[in-house]
Amino acid sequence: MTTTQSPTRSQLLTAWARELTWADVPERTRAAARSQVVSNLAAVRASLRLPVGRALVAAYGAPTQEDPTRAAQVLAALATAIDFDEVAYSGHISAGAVNVAIAEARHGGLDGETLLTAAVAANECAARISAATILSPFFRGQTNTHTHLASAVVARLHARRAPAEQWTSALGLALGIVPVPLHHGVVTSDLKALSASGPVRLALDACDAAAAGLTGSESIIEAPEGLLAQLSVVPLPEAVTLGLGRRWHTDTLTYKRFPGSAYLHAAFDCAERLHRTHGPLDASRVQKIVVHASLLTWQLERKVAPFLAGPGTPAAAATLSVGYGVACLLLKGSFGPDDLAPAALADEARWDLAAKVIVAHDWDVSVRMAQATSPLGEALRQAGDRALKLPELLAWAGDDAAAVLAALGPPQESFAEATMAIGARLELELAGGSAATESCAAPIGSAGPDTRRDHRAIVRAKFLATGGSAGVLDDLERLDRLDPDRTRRLITAAVTG
Repeated sequence: MTTTQSPTRSQLLTAWARELTWADVPERTRAAARSQVVSNLAAVRASLRLPVGRALVAAYGAPTQEDPTRAAQVLAALATAIDFDEVAYSGHISAGAVNVAIAEARHGGLDGETLLTAAVAANECAARISAATILSPFFRGQTNTHTHLASAVVARLHARRAPAEQWTSALGLALGIVPVPLHHGVVTSDLKALSASGPVRLALDACDAAAAGLTGSESIIEAPEGLLAQLSVVPLPEAVTLGLGRRWHTDTLTYKRFPGSAYLHAAFDCAERLHRTHGPLDASRVQKIVVHASLLTWQLERKVAPFLAGPGTPAAAATLSVGYGVACLLLKGSFGPDDLAPAALADEARWDLAAKVIVAHDWDVSVRMAQATSPLGEALRQAGDRALKLPELLAWAGDDAAAVLAALGPPQESFAEATMAIGARLELELAGGSAATESCAAPIGSAGPDTRRDHRAIVRAKFLATGGSAGVLDDLERLDRLDPDRTRRLITAAVTG
């Protein structure tokens, strides 16, 4: 008697992704993907204006070079170097998905529709693999390198219409070697720029190896010593394939207005508003600033605080600092890529004000964060009581952990109404004794109803602020209607024009 072996998670996921067409993608998801490309290109342009961007080009070549592997590598580095890239449930999916698709389009003469379809396929696969592992100590934003590995593999193979056998082998080879960036290196150097580009290069090498006949494990995701077992305290294997073609992770995208971790942006929005009402505020006018924030924001501040050294602070550490961004916004009303240039980071006035920022954990803000889709709520819903094995949850919620989980309800059938609510409340106490408060339940650009309505305007402003032209922007917004020649010329203009 013969038995039929059930397909593995990799086989199911890649079979779906391989067949995905632009016609399969809902219009709201298409619009999100177009904005994702615009936002990503704005991040690339922003980094090119800074020393880190110029050094990356000197090391790896121009982002518009003909070698698609090298081009994707440098594009991924530029997009993530100052933490200005997009986030989704679950993870930083653009580094591989968008940048590999862009490089493949220029190299292979693809039209805009094919570029966008490859990016969406990569979004969906990478986000699902990340969601399956997110309940773990490896939950570290950009440095979750398996996200970049998966997105890069899928973007290239979809763009090249690779045969089925290459998909599972390439994904197995790529996910079989998961680099782990060290926090110390990320916050004390320029390593952040390589935390995505290194895995992207590794993934594209895996694609080449699979094309030449090397095989990768077909069960690398769920095997007893596979990816989930190695990375996750509470593995969610069902997240890899749940709702394929119904739950579009691309719908959960958050588009950043400021460089830096998404955990900080609610506090930045509050500071921006306070500047509008109080004008420039320097350290002499301020007694203290208290940021009441979610557990994620509070934990991030604790992790980066030992590496903040005033004017000697590396740019990468500044992108993780609540205080530095808040200080820039209170002083001058803005916080952008130029505030991560050496001259800006050396400004003692900013650090004098940043030193007056205190980050306090707020239980209610954390509960609202957990109730949203991203970055954690949907994973907790899927896990249910399994999440009670997660030490971080128990340390936060204690005896209330079971009640917190029960209140979240069942997993979402669709992400058409997805939300991210990493909020904050900023209390400003002035030297004269007066005080002011601003609250932000969810920052501008975070997944939710306002962003679904406004994401096109948000990313337009971001692209134009980096020096991009309005004409190029108009064409990017209709990228799916452009032929191969126009797509190639548009990408070049979008990056360097």
